[in-house]
Amino acid sequence: MNLFDTLPITGAQSIALCGAGGKTTLLYALAENARKRKKSVLITTSTHILQPENTDTLHFYEENQLDSIQSACIPGQISVIGTPCGNKKITGPRSMMVDAAMHTADIFLYEADGSKRLPVKCHNNTEPVIWFGTDAVICVLGLSALGKPAQEICHRWELDPLFSIHPQKLLDADDFIRLALECRQKAGYPHKFVVCLNQCDNADLRQQAQIIASGLSIHGIPCAASCFSGKKPEIIAL
Repeated sequence: MNLFDTLPITGAQSIALCGAGGKTTLLYALAENARKRKKSVLITTSTHILQPENTDTLHFYEENQLDSIQSACIPGQISVIGTPCGNKKITGPRSMMVDAAMHTADIFLYEADGSKRLPVKCHNNTEPVIWFGTDAVICVLGLSALGKPAQEICHRWELDPLFSIHPQKLLDADDFIRLALECRQKAGYPHKFVVCLNQCDNADLRQQAQIIASGLSIHGIPCAASCFSGKKPEIIAL
Protein backbone atom coordinates (compact mmCIF):
# COMPACT_ATOMS: atom_id res chain seq x y z
CA MET A 1 0.00 0.00 0.00
CA ASN A 2 1.30 3.43 -0.95
CA LEU A 3 0.48 5.62 2.06
CA PHE A 4 1.11 8.75 0.00
CA ASP A 5 -1.83 7.85 -2.25
CA THR A 6 -4.13 7.10 0.68
CA LEU A 7 -3.58 10.36 2.55
CA PRO A 8 -3.79 11.71 -0.32
CA ILE A 9 -0.51 13.46 -1.15
CA THR A 10 0.38 11.68 -4.39
CA GLY A 11 3.21 13.44 -6.18
CA ALA A 12 4.27 15.50 -3.16
CA GLN A 13 8.04 15.43 -2.65
CA SER A 14 8.48 17.84 0.26
CA ILE A 15 6.03 17.28 3.11
CA ALA A 16 5.58 18.99 6.48
CA LEU A 17 3.80 17.35 9.41
CA CYS A 18 2.20 19.45 12.11
CA GLY A 19 -0.39 19.07 14.85
CA ALA A 20 -0.39 16.38 17.54
CA GLY A 21 -1.42 12.88 18.46
CA GLY A 22 1.02 10.73 16.51
CA LYS A 23 2.89 13.11 14.24
CA THR A 24 6.28 11.43 14.65
CA THR A 25 4.80 7.96 14.23
CA LEU A 26 3.19 9.01 10.95
CA LEU A 27 6.42 10.70 9.86
CA TYR A 28 8.43 7.49 10.16
CA ALA A 29 5.61 5.37 8.71
CA LEU A 30 5.68 7.52 5.58
CA ALA A 31 9.46 7.36 5.49
CA GLU A 32 9.47 3.57 5.78
CA ASN A 33 6.80 3.27 3.10
CA ALA A 34 8.90 5.33 0.70
CA ARG A 35 12.12 3.52 1.65
CA LYS A 36 10.57 0.15 0.80
CA ARG A 37 9.82 1.53 -2.65
CA LYS A 38 13.56 2.23 -3.04
CA LYS A 39 13.20 5.98 -2.60
CA SER A 40 15.83 8.15 -0.96
CA VAL A 41 14.24 9.68 2.15
CA LEU A 42 15.45 12.67 4.16
CA ILE A 43 13.89 13.59 7.52
CA THR A 44 14.48 16.72 9.56
CA THR A 45 12.62 19.41 11.50
CA SER A 46 11.96 23.14 11.26
CA THR A 47 11.76 23.19 15.09
CA HIS A 48 12.95 20.24 17.25
CA ILE A 49 12.58 16.46 17.19
CA LEU A 50 14.12 13.55 19.07
CA GLN A 51 17.39 12.28 17.64
CA PRO A 52 16.79 8.71 16.42
CA GLU A 53 19.01 5.70 16.98
CA ASN A 54 20.84 4.35 13.93
CA THR A 55 19.54 1.09 12.47
CA ASP A 56 20.19 -0.98 9.36
CA THR A 57 17.84 1.24 7.36
CA LEU A 58 18.03 4.57 9.21
CA HIS A 59 21.06 6.80 9.75
CA PHE A 60 21.43 10.11 11.59
CA TYR A 61 23.76 12.70 10.04
CA GLU A 62 24.99 15.75 11.92
CA GLU A 63 24.75 18.66 9.53
CA ASN A 64 28.27 19.97 10.19
CA GLN A 65 29.76 16.53 9.52
CA LEU A 66 27.93 15.98 6.23
CA ASP A 67 30.10 16.51 3.15
CA SER A 68 27.13 17.01 0.83
CA ILE A 69 23.43 16.36 0.82
CA GLN A 70 23.94 13.86 -2.00
CA SER A 71 25.90 11.55 0.31
CA ALA A 72 22.82 11.19 2.54
CA CYS A 73 20.40 10.53 -0.33
CA ILE A 74 20.65 6.75 -0.60
CA PRO A 75 17.83 4.79 -2.26
CA GLY A 76 16.21 2.46 0.26
CA GLN A 77 17.59 4.36 3.28
CA ILE A 78 16.05 6.83 5.70
CA SER A 79 18.45 9.67 6.52
CA VAL A 80 17.80 12.08 9.39
CA ILE A 81 19.68 15.40 9.29
CA GLY A 82 20.08 17.90 12.11
CA THR A 83 22.20 19.30 14.92
CA PRO A 84 22.07 17.92 18.50
CA CYS A 85 20.79 20.57 20.90
CA GLY A 86 20.53 18.71 24.22
CA ASN A 87 17.88 16.51 25.84
CA LYS A 88 18.39 13.98 23.02
CA LYS A 89 16.83 16.41 20.56
CA ILE A 90 18.00 17.93 17.29
CA THR A 91 17.31 21.14 15.44
CA GLY A 92 16.93 21.42 11.70
CA PRO A 93 19.54 22.38 9.09
CA ARG A 94 20.39 25.80 7.75
CA SER A 95 18.28 27.24 4.93
CA MET A 96 20.85 26.42 2.23
CA MET A 97 20.88 22.79 3.32
CA VAL A 98 17.07 22.71 3.39
CA ASP A 99 16.87 23.97 -0.17
CA ALA A 100 19.42 21.41 -1.35
CA ALA A 101 17.63 18.60 0.49
CA MET A 102 14.27 19.50 -1.02
CA HIS A 103 15.73 19.33 -4.51
CA THR A 104 17.86 16.22 -4.01
CA ALA A 105 15.91 13.62 -1.99
CA ASP A 106 13.11 11.62 -3.55
CA ILE A 107 11.05 12.28 -0.41
CA PHE A 108 11.73 15.11 2.06
CA LEU A 109 9.79 14.95 5.35
CA TYR A 110 9.92 17.29 8.33
CA GLU A 111 8.13 18.07 11.58
CA ALA A 112 6.99 21.68 11.76
CA ASP A 113 5.84 22.10 15.37
CA GLY A 114 5.69 20.49 18.82
CA SER A 115 2.81 19.23 20.93
CA LYS A 116 4.15 18.14 24.35
CA ARG A 117 2.90 14.59 23.60
CA LEU A 118 -0.75 15.68 23.77
CA PRO A 119 -3.33 14.48 21.20
CA VAL A 120 -4.40 17.90 19.85
CA LYS A 121 -3.04 21.43 19.90
CA CYS A 122 -3.57 25.10 19.07
CA HIS A 123 -0.83 27.08 17.32
CA ASN A 124 0.77 30.29 18.48
CA ASN A 125 2.02 33.01 16.12
CA THR A 126 5.39 31.34 15.53
CA GLU A 127 4.20 27.93 14.35
CA PRO A 128 3.94 25.76 12.42
CA VAL A 129 7.21 26.63 10.70
CA ILE A 130 6.55 25.73 7.04
CA TRP A 131 9.50 26.13 4.70
CA PHE A 132 9.09 27.77 1.30
CA GLY A 133 8.77 25.15 -1.43
CA THR A 134 6.85 22.64 0.69
CA ASP A 135 4.44 20.64 -1.49
CA ALA A 136 2.06 19.33 1.19
CA VAL A 137 1.19 19.86 4.85
CA ILE A 138 -0.34 17.06 6.92
CA CYS A 139 -2.21 18.14 10.04
CA VAL A 140 -2.34 15.27 12.54
CA LEU A 141 -5.09 15.15 15.18
CA GLY A 142 -5.39 12.42 17.81
CA LEU A 143 -8.89 11.00 18.21
CA SER A 144 -8.11 9.99 21.79
CA ALA A 145 -8.93 13.62 22.67
CA LEU A 146 -12.63 13.13 21.92
CA GLY A 147 -14.84 13.44 25.00
CA LYS A 148 -12.04 14.80 27.19
CA PRO A 149 -11.59 18.28 28.75
CA ALA A 150 -9.74 20.76 26.56
CA GLN A 151 -7.29 21.92 29.22
CA GLU A 152 -6.18 18.33 29.87
CA ILE A 153 -5.58 17.13 26.31
CA CYS A 154 -4.99 20.22 24.13
CA HIS A 155 -1.56 21.83 23.95
CA ARG A 156 -1.96 25.62 24.24
CA TRP A 157 -5.71 25.25 24.77
CA GLU A 158 -5.90 28.81 26.06
CA LEU A 159 -5.27 30.14 22.52
CA ASP A 160 -8.59 28.77 21.30
CA PRO A 161 -11.45 31.29 21.78
CA LEU A 162 -13.92 28.63 22.94
CA PHE A 163 -11.53 26.64 25.13
CA SER A 164 -10.26 29.82 26.81
CA ILE A 165 -13.81 30.49 28.04
CA HIS A 166 -14.65 26.84 28.76
CA PRO A 167 -11.43 25.01 29.74
CA GLN A 168 -13.42 21.94 30.80
CA LYS A 169 -15.28 21.64 27.50
CA LEU A 170 -15.33 18.05 26.26
CA LEU A 171 -13.95 17.84 22.74
CA ASP A 172 -16.34 16.81 19.98
CA ALA A 173 -16.24 16.56 16.19
CA ASP A 174 -16.90 20.29 15.74
CA ASP A 175 -13.83 21.09 17.85
CA PHE A 176 -11.69 18.87 15.63
CA ILE A 177 -12.95 20.66 12.54
CA ARG A 178 -12.19 24.03 14.10
CA LEU A 179 -8.68 22.95 15.13
CA ALA A 180 -7.97 21.66 11.62
CA LEU A 181 -9.11 24.95 10.07
CA GLU A 182 -6.95 26.88 12.54
CA CYS A 183 -3.97 24.75 11.54
CA ARG A 184 -4.57 25.38 7.83
CA GLN A 185 -4.77 29.12 8.42
CA LYS A 186 -1.51 29.14 10.41
CA ALA A 187 0.28 26.90 7.89
CA GLY A 188 -0.41 29.30 5.03
CA TYR A 189 -0.48 28.58 1.30
CA PRO A 190 -0.03 27.49 -1.56
CA HIS A 191 0.79 23.91 -0.58
CA LYS A 192 -1.72 21.04 -0.43
CA PHE A 193 -3.29 20.67 3.02
CA VAL A 194 -4.66 17.36 4.32
CA VAL A 195 -5.80 16.09 7.73
CA CYS A 196 -4.89 12.73 9.25
CA LEU A 197 -7.10 11.62 12.14
CA ASN A 198 -4.80 9.33 14.09
CA GLN A 199 -5.57 6.93 16.95
CA CYS A 200 -8.60 5.63 15.04
CA ASP A 201 -8.52 2.42 17.05
CA ASN A 202 -12.14 1.19 17.13
CA ALA A 203 -15.52 1.34 15.37
CA ASP A 204 -16.82 4.26 17.47
CA LEU A 205 -13.77 6.37 16.64
CA ARG A 206 -14.08 5.46 12.95
CA GLN A 207 -17.63 6.76 13.00
CA GLN A 208 -16.47 10.01 14.61
CA ALA A 209 -13.67 10.26 12.05
CA GLN A 210 -16.25 10.03 9.24
CA ILE A 211 -18.25 12.87 10.82
CA ILE A 212 -15.13 15.04 11.10
CA ALA A 213 -14.10 14.22 7.53
CA SER A 214 -17.55 15.20 6.24
CA GLY A 215 -17.27 18.54 7.99
CA LEU A 216 -13.79 19.16 6.60
CA SER A 217 -14.86 18.24 3.06
CA ILE A 218 -17.13 21.29 3.04
CA HIS A 219 -13.96 23.37 3.38
CA GLY A 220 -12.18 21.44 0.63
CA ILE A 221 -9.90 19.56 3.01
CA PRO A 222 -9.26 15.87 2.24
CA CYS A 223 -9.04 13.62 5.26
CA ALA A 224 -7.73 10.17 6.20
CA ALA A 225 -7.82 8.08 9.37
CA SER A 226 -4.85 6.14 10.73
CA CYS A 227 -4.17 3.48 13.32
CA PHE A 228 -0.72 2.37 14.46
CA SER A 229 -1.72 0.05 17.30
CA GLY A 230 -1.50 -3.09 15.13
CA LYS A 231 1.46 -4.83 13.54
CA LYS A 232 1.22 -2.74 10.38
CA PRO A 233 0.27 0.93 9.94
CA GLU A 234 -3.28 1.33 8.71
CA ILE A 235 -4.34 4.45 6.85
CA ILE A 236 -7.69 4.76 5.10
CA ALA A 237 -9.11 7.62 3.04
CA LEU A 238 -12.34 9.14 4.37
